[in-house]
Amino acid sequence: MDHTPSPAAADATLESYFRVAAVHPHAGPAIPGGKIDRWILGRATQIRRDVEFLGELCWRLVGDGLPLWRATLHFGTLHPQISGLAVRWWRDRGITEEIHIAHGADATDEYRLSPIRATIEEGVPFRRLLARSDGELPLLQSIREAGGTDYLALPLNPMFGRWPVVTWATDRKDGFADDHIAALEAVTPALAALVDSRVLRRLTVNLLDTYLGAQAARRVLAGRVHRGEGEGLNAVILASDLRNFTALSDQLDGAAVIGVLDDYFDAIAGAVQRRGGEVLKFIGDGVLAIFPTGDEGDFTSTSVRALDAATAALGDLDRINARRRAESRTEIRIGIGLHLGEVIYGNVGAADRLDFTAIGPAVNLAARLEGLTKRVMRPLVVSQAFAAACPRPLVSLGFHPVRGLSEPEEVFGLPD
Repeated sequence: MDHTPSPAAADATLESYFRVAAVHPHAGPAIPGGKIDRWILGRATQIRRDVEFLGELCWRLVGDGLPLWRATLHFGTLHPQISGLAVRWWRDRGITEEIHIAHGADATDEYRLSPIRATIEEGVPFRRLLARSDGELPLLQSIREAGGTDYLALPLNPMFGRWPVVTWATDRKDGFADDHIAALEAVTPALAALVDSRVLRRLTVNLLDTYLGAQAARRVLAGRVHRGEGEGLNAVILASDLRNFTALSDQLDGAAVIGVLDDYFDAIAGAVQRRGGEVLKFIGDGVLAIFPTGDEGDFTSTSVRALDAATAALGDLDRINARRRAESRTEIRIGIGLHLGEVIYGNVGAADRLDFTAIGPAVNLAARLEGLTKRVMRPLVVSQAFAAACPRPLVSLGFHPVRGLSEPEEVFGLPD
């Protein structure tokens, strides 16, 4: 959705549906354009970031004599938090911005009154000369007041029932000339082809990140897709489980159960990811996450990050439970087990249905330590190996039998 065009601060405060995610400085001088469509389909395919691509494209067009002042590129995406992206270039500011658009933005007046709404929904081009105020849409009025004289929106190739859109604006006194419009229309097919590939690549990364996690996604995109292919790595393993989930499922309706799981998973996953961990999977009401030590194999700092994540998750749940109590909703209780060691990180599964995960005895022990939290009545239990590596204060909870081990295991918890 094209929005917030005024040259006042680069969208320092936006409505909750719009957030500037990146600002790329790219001031002139103008880049000689040459054969623009050849550049778009050639060298431009190697430009990784959308802000860099649109910035260079616009400066090349300026170098070819087009009086561009402002340009935007809009496209949808498949992401659990954002519905689309807009990339916006300004000639006079010398910057290109990437704006994330949250789900629900299409219900706002900003979208309903947007000049590109019909272009997005129906693929209809739009042009408006802005020489005078004539009951304009709010965005166009803002562009005119900031110095814009002409506005053009062109649809690209439809995807998922909607059209990506490119918009061009000028501050030339008489607006775009006919040959300017013709040049912008001529470059549209090449631009549409490149945007197709860029959007599909972004969708692929978004979906893999969402469903596999960022580290696993990078490995899959690097070609590690063969069954049985894996690597050994040292990591701290975190296993978590929700208490009394079977009873909760029987007592609550479906929406309430999903609400419990969402609050619980948000607390765990957010704490893990903020401290460099990777959530490998949600297994029913369980979570499996790892904190790789990296090439240096340092369990000391890694164990601190993992312990911080576990305690932060428990603190977040305390705050969530305070809110749930105030709303007369069921509170959430969990158990967390922490262990460390070598895991095998890779592909496991059937020939045509794989799971990228971590396996090994260390993973099994972390899960069994989580089970011990019920017996020792503590929300967090760690192994002796973890306690030995972690410099944070931990207290012994005694020796306890652990399924799969021939001898009882000494386990540790947080000080009272």
